[in-house]
Amino acid sequence: METYIVGLALLIFLALVWWKGRHAIVGGLDKKIAAIRAEIDEAARLREEAERLYAENSKLAEAAPAESEAIIKQAREEAERHKTHALAAFEETSERRRVQAEAKIAQAEADAVRAVRVEATTVALAAARQVIAEEMTADRANALIDAAVEELPRRLA
Repeated sequence: METYIVGLALLIFLALVWWKGRHAIVGGLDKKIAAIRAEIDEAARLREEAERLYAENSKLAEAAPAESEAIIKQAREEAERHKTHALAAFEETSERRRVQAEAKIAQAEADAVRAVRVEATTVALAAARQVIAEEMTADRANALIDAAVEELPRRLA
């Protein structure tokens, strides 16, 4: 009978604990269930986002070779344009410098010809003076002066 009373007391105690604590226990379990559901929803959302990002990255990875080829092609075309432009500018500059050099050479030649003519004239005058001084007599000089004076009005007319 003592066992019966202890058993009955235990049952009453458990019934009281269940009756008073069931809301707390069920509420705790509900909270735990809600937290687990939230974690599962978050994990599903993260998985969907990861799959979406993986798909985007896969598309980018597939497009990367074509895009890199396009970039390389564009860079080559740009380099070719720069090369053509630089070559044209170089040729234009070279032609302009050639023309300038030819003009300087022509000017130097003209200066040299002028200098030779001046020097030749100077030498010829000096030689003429010497010849005239050596071969000219006073009578002959007077005759040449008279002829020049007579011819002067005809030359001035």
